[in-house]
Amino acid sequence: MNRLPPLFLPLIAGAVLVSFGCGAEQPAEIPKEAPAVAAPSAPAGPAGRIRGVVRLQGNAPAPAAEPITENQSVCGNSVSLPRLVLAAGNAVRRAFVYLDNAPRVTDLRLQQTVLVDQKDCQYVPHALTAPVGAKLEVTNSDPILHNVHGSETTAEGGLRTLFNIAQPVRGQRTTVEPALTKPGIVSLSCEAGHPWMSAYIFVADHPYVAVTNDNGEFVIDHVPVGTYRIKMWHEGVTLKRNIKTLQRYEYEEPYEITQEVVVEAGAEAVVNFDLALRPKP
Repeated sequence: MNRLPPLFLPLIAGAVLVSFGCGAEQPAEIPKEAPAVAAPSAPAGPAGRIRGVVRLQGNAPAPAAEPITENQSVCGNSVSLPRLVLAAGNAVRRAFVYLDNAPRVTDLRLQQTVLVDQKDCQYVPHALTAPVGAKLEVTNSDPILHNVHGSETTAEGGLRTLFNIAQPVRGQRTTVEPALTKPGIVSLSCEAGHPWMSAYIFVADHPYVAVTNDNGEFVIDHVPVGTYRIKMWHEGVTLKRNIKTLQRYEYEEPYEITQEVVVEAGAEAVVNFDLALRPKP
């Protein structure tokens, strides 16, 4: 491990997965996991850091594009589905990486509001994190109707609606409260003729979560000393079908990869993830 000076900055913002999509997502395929490691309390004293890269194994699939039939003057004639976005060296952008057995945090000072914009018929940003209890503000920057349909995945694999808000006016901003009330994945869908729109929010009750950046890299700072399960989550790539009656797309299940990481005081642990796509059916 590479040695770092002691880390004294505040904890980074935590989050829970929330998925947004003009197509509701399927539940993740549950991989076989190692025995659970109990979550320790966050001790005082020097902490460590975890960093790494998520990379795609093999060749990148051809970009998927779908025709647009509604609001072409704003949305265009076709759209590339924003599911798999790669950087140099097949690095994967917009994947979530988090500690599955995160230390307990009693004083969580995190941002209280997270913002999502609807611009050029896409959700911006596509992947973000938020703490439990945060307000969600949604803006419509387009001169057309969008609706923000928030759902969560149930234990049975279905979808449960949390909120459904129409935004017909450009510049309209709506505060959704309460929206992010518990850890989990919430999906936003737009059923106003824009089934390709999707975004994801990871809502968590701890700060040990990150989104891979434009280079496919992630950093989780201020991690207490200990042994953890660290997970990578990616939304899935392949479009299974267009459910026209519901005005949404249905995609393959998300990808999850789990590893073990040991964090030492004042040190940097490196964990990389290799994402192997499923064969197309």
